[in-house]
Amino acid sequence: MTNPGDASRMAPWRGMLLYLVLGVAWVYLGDWLLARWVSDPVVLTQMQTWKGWAYVLLTSAVAWCLLRDLRRTEKVRLTMAKELAQIVRYAPAGFARVAPDGSILWANERLCDLLGAPLAQVCAMNFREVMLAADRDLAAVRLSHLLAGEIDHYAEERECVRRSDGHKVPVLCTVTLVPESDGEAAHLVCVVQDLDEIKAARAALKNSEARQRLAATVVDNTMEGVVVTDAHSRILSANAAVTRLLGYTEEELLGQTPRVFKSGRHDKAFYEAMWSTLRQTGHWQGEIWNRRKNGEVFPEHMSLSAVRDPAGQVTHYVCMFTDISEEKVQQQRLEFLAHNDALTGLSNRAWFGHQLELVVQEARVSGEHVAVLLLNLDRFKDVNDSYGHATGDEVLKHIARRVQSALRPGDVLGRLAGDELAVVARHLRHSDGAAAVARHLITAVAEPWRSPDGFEVVAGVSVGICMYPEHANTPELLLQGAHAAVYGAKARGRGAWCFFHEAMTQAARERLALESRLRNALAQGHLQMYYQPQVQIATGRIVGAEALVRWIDPEEGLISPARFIPVAETSGVIGPLGEWVLNEVCRQGQQWRLEGLPDLTLAVNVSPRQFHLTDLAGCASGALAESGFPPELLELEITETALAERTEEARQVLMRLRALGLRIAVDDFGTGYSSLAQLKRFPIDVLKIDQGFISDIPQSEDDMAISAAIIAMGHSMGLSVLAEGVETAGQLAFLQERGCDAYQGYLCSRPVTADAFAALLRERSGAR
Repeated sequence: MTNPGDASRMAPWRGMLLYLVLGVAWVYLGDWLLARWVSDPVVLTQMQTWKGWAYVLLTSAVAWCLLRDLRRTEKVRLTMAKELAQIVRYAPAGFARVAPDGSILWANERLCDLLGAPLAQVCAMNFREVMLAADRDLAAVRLSHLLAGEIDHYAEERECVRRSDGHKVPVLCTVTLVPESDGEAAHLVCVVQDLDEIKAARAALKNSEARQRLAATVVDNTMEGVVVTDAHSRILSANAAVTRLLGYTEEELLGQTPRVFKSGRHDKAFYEAMWSTLRQTGHWQGEIWNRRKNGEVFPEHMSLSAVRDPAGQVTHYVCMFTDISEEKVQQQRLEFLAHNDALTGLSNRAWFGHQLELVVQEARVSGEHVAVLLLNLDRFKDVNDSYGHATGDEVLKHIARRVQSALRPGDVLGRLAGDELAVVARHLRHSDGAAAVARHLITAVAEPWRSPDGFEVVAGVSVGICMYPEHANTPELLLQGAHAAVYGAKARGRGAWCFFHEAMTQAARERLALESRLRNALAQGHLQMYYQPQVQIATGRIVGAEALVRWIDPEEGLISPARFIPVAETSGVIGPLGEWVLNEVCRQGQQWRLEGLPDLTLAVNVSPRQFHLTDLAGCASGALAESGFPPELLELEITETALAERTEEARQVLMRLRALGLRIAVDDFGTGYSSLAQLKRFPIDVLKIDQGFISDIPQSEDDMAISAAIIAMGHSMGLSVLAEGVETAGQLAFLQERGCDAYQGYLCSRPVTADAFAALLRERSGAR
């Protein structure tokens, strides 16, 4: 094998030999030419003189060129040797020149570190004694093959013995033979590498590759689109999410620029600001609109980062983005719901209040008159109960559309509660204008809603009106006044309107105070049951009693039922109050039976609201079971008005009561609107003639005719008839003559306490 260094040293001598050959050839060629073409001896002598000087010059030039090339070649050789020495000296592996007998001739710093000794000590060591072979015989055989020229190198694992502490380091030793040359004896070049470092490097490389694979897997499977470009914004890669979000395949995007995604919604200033931020900070993020392959424009949240090399130059750009279309829709919906009612789309209570406040502020400055109209739907619960809440929602949306179409420019509409709408009517000259708006709205709401199945639903509305500045001067007071006025409108009947006045507010406050006191009275036992006898006309014997609740307030004394029963019905207290009454009456009736008093029927009034909104049958069943009172002695009095509303539902309730064994009486008969056909469907036992038809007998011919007709009709249907409010002997005589079965009233007794009724019953228990 030829040493490259030897070849470089031979190159100048080859050039010198070439120059000498050319010079000799020139001398001989010159002599031949002169001898052939020049015959004059003088000229020939001059020419040979010139030839001599030319030869001298040529020889000098050749010598100078040879010296120059020699110096240049030597300089290159020295530079290469110096560089090679630097590489070997500072290589991460140990290098050593070793004699064939194992003596270390030279070692680099790395090998000295491995052996734990300075260079002087290392050169005094034997390579075979500090680099222990696992199999010395095999190592000797390999070395013999190498020295014989049969192989050019071999590698084997050995243990390097540290002289400083005796620690053994596993190494990979590679041995190469350098043959004898230029008088230099043959020697070995040994390269020693720490195996632990090699394994660590391999593990680090493997770990790095694993991290790269993991990073690639994460990028490929992330929900965010990831696009990588070069420094000139040419796309180099795109993950699977880009295909899903934009519709492009990676092959379609490679070499393209992100300009292919431009939506056209952003101007030049937007992109200039984005790139300015990216250049200054290396990062930009925000919302941007882009375009899919199918042309659809959509919003996305984008993060754009610049990747720089160690010198700080941008090499790549990484763009990550997510589709925020759904978030935008949800955000818009939340913003809508913050101000609007979800069902009707009208302003909700909070936003309506804000709009009303703005209107009032403007009215204070301009002096305009404003009216707040509260629209409360009549019997809207009946719509929900009869047709279902889905139909009720459609009816409500229909009413909202009708009211909205009836508004004037500048008016404000909102939904305050389930069946309450509110209108702010502006620019009114006087209250007549507000009344005209109310009538217009009532007419608009009256248009029926028609279902896809062909049936119609009509829901009326009652309107309460509160004027600014006549009735109130703040948004809160205007709404409060309109609420109070609604009660007045409903008192006038369905489809009516009413203005606010102070008496309404006072009445509302009294109702609230009375409701609170009633709840407290029920909890503390301030309520008592009074009983008014029911007398059999034919025998004069007490056969029953109507149970009437009384409120004995510790401070105010007796509070009339006409005052607190309506409050109980409108506030929801009627449910627990009615349950308490049933339990108390059944308990009292059973106690009287245990005391030996004769059995008699106890009648309990049931309010229309209690009848329709509470579990009356379940409540009665519980009271009977707890007290042990016989169900056939308990009579429930249902008003004719309650039966006329939702007749099928009422019939189902009565059938459940009848199944318990209770008696059913129709109270205040003659004042409602029930028909004979309806009455025949109900399981009724008793008709009670309202006291309004009895009080003017015998003076009123009409009342006598009506009472006689009710008695005859009841008997024809197989029902018992009882007259209320009998106070005179003449009234009793008329009823006896017409065949009425029983009566109650002051003629026998006023309503009395349980003890007083028991005493009266004992006194008259044998009367005929």
